[in-house]
Parts: sequence; structure tokens; C-alpha cells
Amino acid sequence: MRTPSNTWAAAGMIVVLAGCVAVARQERPASAPGVPQVPQAPAALDPAIDKILSRLESRKVHDLSAKVTWRSRSPLEQESDARMKLGTIKYKDFDPVPKFRVEFDKRISNRTVRPIEETHVFDGRWYVEVHGPPQKTVHRREIRRANDPLNPFKLGEKGAFPLPFGQKKEDILREFEVTRNPSLAGLGEKEAQAPPKTDHIRLTPRADTASARSYNWVDFWIAQDGPLKGLPVKVLTAKKDATGRLNAYVTITFDEVKLDTGFSGNVFDIEAPRGYHEETEPLPPLP
Repeated sequence: MRTPSNTWAAAGMIVVLAGCVAVARQERPASAPGVPQVPQAPAALDPAIDKILSRLESRKVHDLSAKVTWRSRSPLEQESDARMKLGTIKYKDFDPVPKFRVEFDKRISNRTVRPIEETHVFDGRWYVEVHGPPQKTVHRREIRRANDPLNPFKLGEKGAFPLPFGQKKEDILREFEVTRNPSLAGLGEKEAQAPPKTDHIRLTPRADTASARSYNWVDFWIAQDGPLKGLPVKVLTAKKDATGRLNAYVTITFDEVKLDTGFSGNVFDIEAPRGYHEETEPLPPLP
């Protein structure tokens, strides 16, 4: 039986596929009793970074579909040894929360291409993971209660699935230090390759945040102009394991992006195919 932690790890991977940063709620240590908190003045923000984050914040997306490539390797492996998945993503901005669907149809490992049937869906309430043959499994995990006014995609609110679309600049700066054009020395050619006409920024988690326990850093390449202006078109993460050691470089790239073309919300409805084993993991009852 799948454990909740394994399911959550899979969910976090799909968040990155959606071009986001999987971070949890900002967690700061409480001050000692009787010791007043001293507010710290924010450091001056690079005007160029301010402009990039403002563009990211102001960009609105009603719906998005694209081809997606997911690539992962350990720091001890060569880039040519990376494992890859190829597929598509659909995203739609619903009220009160967005929905997305990622489908993989190819896996590349040891330079061998194999067909797969793997689907991940967030329908506004449930995160559903479907694996075709030979597993034939469907796992549903409740992420958001019905009628919950909070948005799990927003930084600072539950923090389950923060997506990059419409994120507020102040939320990003509260969780991360942001720099431009960081060094990519030691990474592979494809990992370091910049998509044309993009701004490259690095988000380094601040100390004592959940992000700092999960990532060394997260890089975005954000389109400077054109139809995709303000959208991340490539994401590169340096992920940590449970001990805090760097254990994987994960690269996500998007191609053939189509914006606001419209598609049915039915794509986020998913039923268990006949013969599949289904597991359901609801949220615990409210006190």
C-alpha cells in the first residue's frame, strides 16, 4: 500500500512539472517568551529582479496546454544518464482554485524509449495519480476540502501546490532570496541551456523555511516578450533528500505552449478504468 509520504512526494514532482516550486508554508522559529521581535528592514531589491518578478506577478493565464519534458539525474551521474518522461500538461484557472492535468506517454532510461501510461490530475479538491499496466493503480489524495476559501496554490496558504501564475512578488521574496544569472558551472549542457529571450533567476530558500529543507535552489527561465511574456518556460531544481544532502537535479522544459485557447473542464474528471486497483486518502476529520 502506498504511504502518504510517497504520495506527497509524487505530488511535489508534478508541481514542478507545472512549472512551479513545491514549497510548504513558511515556518519561522518563534521568539523566546518575553523577547520582543525586532523588524528587519528589507534589503534593497535589484531593479532588474523587481521588474522580472513584477512581470511574473502580473501575468494572467486562463488556460494553458503544452508539451512537457521531465529530466532527473543524481549529482553522481552524467547528464546523458538522466531519466526522462515526455508528455503533455493542461492547466485551467478556475474559481476558487486552478486545476491541472499531466499525462506522460514515454519514458527514456539507459537510452531506451518505452511507452508508459501515467496521469496526474488536480481537480480542485483531489490529487489523482493513475498508473497504467503493469501497475493498474489509481490513488486519490484529498488536498483541499470542499468550500475551503484558501488557495493551496498560493505561497503562504497551506503551501501544498504553489504555482507560478499570478504569484505575488512579496510572497516570493518572503520565502526566497532571488538573484539573476547564477552560475551553472558543473551542470550538464541541457541543464544549463537557456531558452531564447528569457530572464534567468535563482530562488534560494531562506533559512528556517520548509523550502530550505527540500531544495538547495530553484531556477526559472522566464520569457521576456512575445505571447509567453512573464511565464516560466524552463525550471531547474537542486533537490535535497531527507538528510539535507543534494540528491537530484530535476529539469522541466515546456514546448509548443498554447495559451487561452479554451478546452473543456471535463479533462480534469478522471474515473478508475475497469480492472484497476483504487485507493482513496481523504483529509482527516475536522476537530
